[in-house]
Amino acid sequence: MKAKGILFTILSALLFGITPILASKTYQMGSNALTLTFYRETMVLPLLLAVLLLRRIPMRVTRRQLAFLCLVALLFRGATTLMLNLAYLSVGVGAATTLHFMYPVFVALLCRVLFRERLGRARIAALVMATAGVVLFLEPGGGSSALLGSALALGSGLTYASFMVSNDKTFLRQMDPFLVTFYTAGAVALGMLLFGLPTGQLVFALPPRAMFYTFLVAVCSSFLAVILLQIGVRYLSATTAAVFSLFEPVSCAIAGALWLSESFTWRKLLGSAVILG
Repeated sequence: MKAKGILFTILSALLFGITPILASKTYQMGSNALTLTFYRETMVLPLLLAVLLLRRIPMRVTRRQLAFLCLVALLFRGATTLMLNLAYLSVGVGAATTLHFMYPVFVALLCRVLFRERLGRARIAALVMATAGVVLFLEPGGGSSALLGSALALGSGLTYASFMVSNDKTFLRQMDPFLVTFYTAGAVALGMLLFGLPTGQLVFALPPRAMFYTFLVAVCSSFLAVILLQIGVRYLSATTAAVFSLFEPVSCAIAGALWLSESFTWRKLLGSAVILG
């Protein structure tokens, strides 16, 4: 079970790592953070519904469960996606993803403070090494825009940590991952629509290639990666899964260097080695 959890979590991290490249491409074609968030959650709903129907999973939830799912979706999952997409515009894909990956530390702290979970020497050592690897990814310099982007990326790490802890420490752990993803995706899509229409931030007229990239982002991140992560958390724990999710900034930095011509310095190379270690 633990081996399966590790495998699923790493696969989830690799999928999450390549999708920011596609997201950045859509921005160059007229999309924005809110539009991408809306479409990636909307496009994945038919896929999730088909899986639920084929597997004959009961879709009925209580009012209490629905309210909690909407709360988790908007405050944690939706806020994470929106802040991270905004951070890409300010500090780049590689730096934003790396800062976002302070979330394993946030997961450990939340589990320790809220649930008195003992970390153990091995987890503490892994988290210290992970933090050191993340710090090596950071590049000096930058103005107020870079500061705002960094704050958004760190904020997305905190909300994502809250999402992982919610999946591990609440009744969501006993619910089917596809069902949880379906309701949270629907709540985020509805939230983005209600906010985007009156503010005029939703862009509906996107070129076909941008829509295709957005669909790939939806399938890879909002469908496959989220479900693989939820399964990984079920087999492991939120803290342990968070550590193995650190494969994401490494894959994202490499992909950014290959396809977006972002710099891959010796600091990032050393940081990758430390994180993998």
